[in-house]
Amino acid sequence: MDDKQREVLQKCHDYLIQNIRPLPLIDSLYSAGILTDDDSIRLGREATPNDQNRLLLVNMLPKARPNAFSSLITALRETDQSYIADRLLGELKKGMNIKVMSVAYAYVHVIRHKNVSVEKLQTGIY
Repeated sequence: MDDKQREVLQKCHDYLIQNIRPLPLIDSLYSAGILTDDDSIRLGREATPNDQNRLLLVNMLPKARPNAFSSLITALRETDQSYIADRLLGELKKGMNIKVMSVAYAYVHVIRHKNVSVEKLQTGIY
C-alpha cells in the first residue's frame, strides 16, 4: 500500500469503522492472501465489528502486501459493499486531481512570472 492509499484510509477512518461489515471482508481478504491465519484469528477475537474494523484498518492493511488497497477494493465489491469501495476510490481520485492541479499551477506560474516558453519548460532548462 502506498502513502496516498494510507492517507485515504486515514481520511475515511471513521466512516470505514462505522460502515464496513467485517466478517465477509475478512474472509475475502484471507482468500486473496492479504491476511494471514494469525490475522484472521486476531480479528476473530475482537469483541465488536468496530473493533475488528479498527484492527484491520490501522494495524493490518497498511502493513500488508503492496496490493492490499486494490485487494480491499475488490473484497468490498465482492461482499456487496461497493458503496464503500466507491467512496475510497473517490477520495483517492480527489487526492490525485489536487496533485495534478498543483503541478499545472506551478507550470503556469513559471511561464507567467519568468517569461519562460513552454518548450524551455519541458526541457527543464530555464
